[in-house]
Amino acid sequence: MASFNTVAGCVLASALFAMVLGHVSNALVHPHKLDKPALAVSDEAPTQTAAAAPAQELPPIGPKLASANIEAGKAIFQKQCFTCHTVDKGGLNKVGPNLWNIVGRKKGSHEGFSYSSALVAKGGDWSYDDIDHLIFKPTSYVRGTKMAFVGLPKEQERADVIAYLRTLSDQPKPLP
Repeated sequence: MASFNTVAGCVLASALFAMVLGHVSNALVHPHKLDKPALAVSDEAPTQTAAAAPAQELPPIGPKLASANIEAGKAIFQKQCFTCHTVDKGGLNKVGPNLWNIVGRKKGSHEGFSYSSALVAKGGDWSYDDIDHLIFKPTSYVRGTKMAFVGLPKEQERADVIAYLRTLSDQPKPLP
C-alpha cells in the first residue's frame, strides 16, 4: 500500500511539471495581440441594417430558350434540383414541390405542399422569366422563401433547365 507521502509527492510533481510546461510553452509561442477587438461590442440596441439590395435585373430568358439544350437542362436538374423536387406527373412533393407542369401554373399552388407566405404573396403564374429569376437567386426573387438553393448564375444553364421544365407537361406552353 502506498504511503501518503508517496501519493502527495506524485501529485505535487505532476503539478510542478504542468506549471513548468506552461511557462515553457508561453516562452515558445508569442501570441499576436490585436490592435482593436475583432468583434465590436456595443451597449446600443441593434438597428435595422440597410435594406437588402433589389433583385438583379436579368435580360428576358426567351431568346435563350430558342437555342436551349433540353438534355443539358435535364442533367443540371438532376444534379442541382432533384434532391428537393420530383418531376413525375402526379409525383410526390419532397422538400420542394413537384414541378410537373410548372410553366403557367399559379405560384404557391401545388396541392399538398406548404409554401412560404412570401411565395404565396408573390402571386401570379409561373412565367419563363419568373422561373429564370427564381433559379438565378431564389432569396433575391422571393424574400422569405424557404428554398435554400444558392442559384444558377449562368444564363445558358438556366435556359437549359427552363427548357427541360417546359417539357414536363402534357401540353407544353409555347416559347415566348
